[in-house]
Amino acid sequence: MKKNLLILSFGLIMTFCYSQEKLDIEEERFKQQIDTIVEELKFNYEYDQALREYIIYKTFDKSVTDSIESLENEKDRLNYIFSTNFKSDLAKRIWKEFIHPSDDKFTERLIAISDSVGYPSLKRIKKYYDSELPEEFNPTIFFVHSREKYWKKINEIAEREFKNGNMGKCDYGYIRWHTSSRKENKYLDEYGIKYGANSKGRAVYIQTCEDK
Repeated sequence: MKKNLLILSFGLIMTFCYSQEKLDIEEERFKQQIDTIVEELKFNYEYDQALREYIIYKTFDKSVTDSIESLENEKDRLNYIFSTNFKSDLAKRIWKEFIHPSDDKFTERLIAISDSVGYPSLKRIKKYYDSELPEEFNPTIFFVHSREKYWKKINEIAEREFKNGNMGKCDYGYIRWHTSSRKENKYLDEYGIKYGANSKGRAVYIQTCEDK
């Protein structure tokens, strides 16, 4: 019996040491590749946001979109949006030909990065990256914009990376809410993520938080 316990204990210790060594190697690789990784993620983020803002504001001019978003009166913002509605099917074409394909590509890249060097959370990025980041930048947005065909893999990554500390509770809760078809508000509640809900109780506005 004692021999079996010793063998089991030794096995557990070796497993822990191997897991920790793997995480250390990933962290060092992440540090070495930080500029390459962040430059790609920054480009993807700016592209993602620009297309979505164009659907709403019908312009790529940041001075215009920022001025509208800064309006204190929500009615004024909505009046501008409704007054510039597309009069054709261009919005549908933008979603089909640009947004959905780029969402898939950016999701696949974040999956690949996560499997290679661990999840590139904003907290991890700021640990090694010294240059300026776009306002409200967060790689998590790519998983939150992912389509259902990726959700099983994304959930596996979320569980693994949350457990090993590369992903914080804000990112984890936000991602798991999305992969529940945005129906399970428990992921937002449990991890302290603020949101607004419609008359049916579904979260419709998420106030993203940042893991410290």
